[in-house]
Amino acid sequence: MADVSPQSIVEDGAKLGDGVRIGPYCYIGPNVTIGRNSTIENNVTIVGHTKLGEDCHAFPLAVIGVSRDGDDSKSHCTLGNANQVREHTTVYGGTKHTPTTLGQDNLLMIASQVGPGATIGDHGIFANCTHIGPKAVIKDYVRCSAFSLVGEGTAVGAYTFTAGYALVDRNAPPFAMVQGSPYRIRGVNTHNLKACGFGEDDIRSLKTAFRELFNAQGQRCSADVLARLAADQSANPYVKTLVEELGG
Repeated sequence: MADVSPQSIVEDGAKLGDGVRIGPYCYIGPNVTIGRNSTIENNVTIVGHTKLGEDCHAFPLAVIGVSRDGDDSKSHCTLGNANQVREHTTVYGGTKHTPTTLGQDNLLMIASQVGPGATIGDHGIFANCTHIGPKAVIKDYVRCSAFSLVGEGTAVGAYTFTAGYALVDRNAPPFAMVQGSPYRIRGVNTHNLKACGFGEDDIRSLKTAFRELFNAQGQRCSADVLARLAADQSANPYVKTLVEELGG
C-alpha cells in the first residue's frame, strides 16, 4: 500500500505500487505509474504518460514528464528501476512515438535537464546542471561533469566521460574522455573502465587505438587508420566496438 501525504494531489487514474511514499505538496497526474518502493519527496511534479520503475527516488522540486509545448496529456516518459532524480531536475516527456526513456540505476544531479525524446541507458551519472538535448542518445555507464551539454540528436558512446562545460556538438565515441567547447578527445576514460572491470590488456589496446585514430589532435579520426582497424580480424573486441561506433 502506498503512503501519500494529505497535502499532495494524486489524480484519479494514477497507479502507485506497494511501498510508494509521496511527501507533501506533490502533484501526480492521472496517467502516471510509480513502481514499488519508490520515494517521491516534497514538491515533486510528475505528469504526462509517465512510468517510473521500482526503487526510484525523486527529490524536492523535481519535474518529470512535463511537455515543452504545455500539453502534458500528450507527453510520454519512461524511467526504469532505481533511478535518482535530484532537486530541481527536469525530465521532459517526448511523444508517443519518440518517448523520453531512461534505463536503470541512473543519477541525475541537481538542476539537470533531459530533453524530450532523449534516450539514456543504464548506470549513468550526470552531475549538476548537465543538459541533455532533445532526442540525444546516451549509452551505458556514461559520466557527465557539471554543466556538460549534449546537443540535440547527438550520441555519447558507452563508458565515455565529459569534462565540465564540455559541448558535445557531434557524436562522441565510446570509452573516451572529452573536453572543451566544442569538444576534443583527450584520451581513454581509464578510471571508469577500471571501475567497471576492464582488464589492463583491454585498456592498453584502446589507448593504442585512440592514439592512432586521433593522432593526439583529439578531433576527427583518421579514415586510413579506421579502415585498417576495421580490417583487423584479431583486434581487441572493445577496439572492434570502437571502430563500429566510428563507422568503420
